[in-house]
Amino acid sequence: MRVLVVSTWYPSVQTPTQAPFNHEHVRAIQSDHTVRVVHVRLRSSAAAVTETFDGVHVSRISLDLKRPWSVLTVLTSLRREMRHADVLHSMAFSTILMVLPVWLVTRMPWVHTEHWNGVTNPASVGPLWRRFAWLRNLLRFPHVVTGVTTQLTERLQHFARPAAARVVPCVVDNNRPLRPWSRGEVLKLVAVGGLVPRKRPLLAVDTVNWLTDRGEDATLQWIGAGVLEREVLEHASALGISQRIQLRGAVPPEEVFPGMEEADIFFLPSEQENFFTAAAEALSCGRPVVAALAGGYDDYCDSTNSVLVERPTAENLGLAILEATALWAGRAPTEIALPIRERFNSRVVGGLFTEAYAAARYATQRGALTERSEVDG
Repeated sequence: MRVLVVSTWYPSVQTPTQAPFNHEHVRAIQSDHTVRVVHVRLRSSAAAVTETFDGVHVSRISLDLKRPWSVLTVLTSLRREMRHADVLHSMAFSTILMVLPVWLVTRMPWVHTEHWNGVTNPASVGPLWRRFAWLRNLLRFPHVVTGVTTQLTERLQHFARPAAARVVPCVVDNNRPLRPWSRGEVLKLVAVGGLVPRKRPLLAVDTVNWLTDRGEDATLQWIGAGVLEREVLEHASALGISQRIQLRGAVPPEEVFPGMEEADIFFLPSEQENFFTAAAEALSCGRPVVAALAGGYDDYCDSTNSVLVERPTAENLGLAILEATALWAGRAPTEIALPIRERFNSRVVGGLFTEAYAAARYATQRGALTERSEVDG
């Protein structure tokens, strides 16, 4: 099947961390279908470029409302690409606004994939989106809408066509040999995410301090960069635990798994997550997760592999880390890793998208038959 993926968020050589989950979905789809990607770069005036990015054909075009003619350029490009596709697959909510004008002409089978927590919780994004959250009703246009968790999908169904929403999770491919969890004298924690308020790195530092006060030789390695870097370092210094906090900044993707494997526990007290890819990746390495109960990742983070905290204070999180240490110390990492590797690999996720495409094509054909019968009648 010829699939046209359109997204306003897609990684590149220059920005490899921009929505890598979209690219991973595309790679999963590509195993069974011919895929072309159009990346609409918002608020950009960069020249259009067509390239092969990590084995995927990607056309990048720019849209800037300060250059009104760029809107026509984007719509023309999308119309041309849609002529050569069997299915339209949009990724990221803002993409709906890009493809809808052309889709209203083509009426081709349309699948939309959503990861954004702004759909489930507009207040978490900001006051501007709260005023425009009614735009979520545009989700009624795609024939099939996929969300990466059950929680997100149930919310999407409020706005989608009847019975149109289904779960297709993020991809977690990890074929690395599993390293045993050999807890030493030091309790090594790892976090992967931006140093931004929503990830609550200051609370993570407070938790390390709580553990230290109770005699635990605990350290935290944080992989990721962000605006709170200086504040985190100053906070750790004020608590006298600077030597226990290592901020590695942004690292190449291939260095993330080794960082997780060096740790005993993945720990990130985010105030909101959807699929929580970093947690799933840690589990695929055989490392248990301690996190706040604040998102749809309880689809797979459960009592067999995680401790989720309803009231995430430093004390409660610290107690959860100690509980996780007691529960999984000395157990084989395969107990945690294999279920995740089997559930979220590219082959499985690609198959779920194939089912979504079939459903979208069926819905399109059924709609055409209904319209024809109404005309004949």
